[in-house]
Amino acid sequence: MIGLDPSIRFGPWSTTLGLGALFGLVVALLLLGTRRNRSANRLLAALILVLVLLLMPYVIGFAGFYDAYPGLSFAPFGWALAIGPLLYLHVLRQTSSRLPPGWGWHLLPVAVKIVYTTVIFVQPLPFKDDWDTRIHSPIISPIENVLAFGGMAIYLVLAWRVHRRYQRWLADHVSNREEFRLTAQRNVLIALGMLVFVWMPYDLIGTLLDFNYFDRYPLYVLMAALVCALGLEGWRNAELRYPVPDDLAEAAPASSKPEPPAAAEPPEAASRDWSADGARWYAKTRDAGWWRDPELNVERLARHLGTNTAYLSRAFNDGLGVSFNDGINRLRVEAVQAQLADPSDTRDLLEIAFAAGFSSKSSFNRVFKAQTGETPSRFREKARG
Repeated sequence: MIGLDPSIRFGPWSTTLGLGALFGLVVALLLLGTRRNRSANRLLAALILVLVLLLMPYVIGFAGFYDAYPGLSFAPFGWALAIGPLLYLHVLRQTSSRLPPGWGWHLLPVAVKIVYTTVIFVQPLPFKDDWDTRIHSPIISPIENVLAFGGMAIYLVLAWRVHRRYQRWLADHVSNREEFRLTAQRNVLIALGMLVFVWMPYDLIGTLLDFNYFDRYPLYVLMAALVCALGLEGWRNAELRYPVPDDLAEAAPASSKPEPPAAAEPPEAASRDWSADGARWYAKTRDAGWWRDPELNVERLARHLGTNTAYLSRAFNDGLGVSFNDGINRLRVEAVQAQLADPSDTRDLLEIAFAAGFSSKSSFNRVFKAQTGETPSRFREKARG
């Protein structure tokens, strides 16, 4: 049995990075085994594994592996070109029912990088040293850095646009948007954005000042912290299922009044009085109590009203000047206010909130304060003197 070289020592530097890498590896493996959101979780697991691989040269380097085994140079650890595409694909898959055709092409640059480093890695050490001196360090490495950082910045912007578009879609289609704020997704985008905008100038300054292995250590501590943060956020939300357009269409209940197609707007739509339609449908929704349904969405309400989703959304947005989510929650908050002001109602705050259609304490408190400027308990105290 061949043992490790006695010069290898795992000190505090390599151990710190190693613990972050080990945590990321464990969480990534757990994400790969989840049953819900499998595609989105696998993409996040791949992103975490890429960051773990970026840590590995420093984990083993500070322990002395490269001094003991020089042949480890060009080991295929650096897959930074995959960070941007994997982030974008993860966000896209989490907010839609499927990935677009040809999504694999986003990963072509990192596939080329993996083939390149693998081919060089298996070469004799003298060849690798000569190649690094003449070709890789002066030519290929700078090009790769530009592509990696530029790609991460572009994909971050694209992922943020998808995130914002999904938030707008939620506001126009579901009444319990607060349950699907995708805080974890937003935190992932912010964290990776911070990493990129620290990493880029750090790498540039390091190149100009000729940073050595040890000078770059703080950057990789930050990366290890990011791995832990991504792992925690990813695992905490791995089983949550977020509504997407196809899901809502399939989940809408059948109705005796079929929904007219909304793909093309008829010519008479331009002459409709959306304010009148909005007021009429809003009053009918209020009187019928449909707003008490915690899973009410625009498709379901359109079926109740015998119209289509395009007309209903326009009646809310153009006619009433509010999103579907805000309009329905306004009815819920008004009902809660009436109950809180009634001295004879001794029910618990959450019981009142759930009866009004709210589905969680956090969403109830957030929506109530946003619309009234006060917490529910403070409102009850003031209303009852």
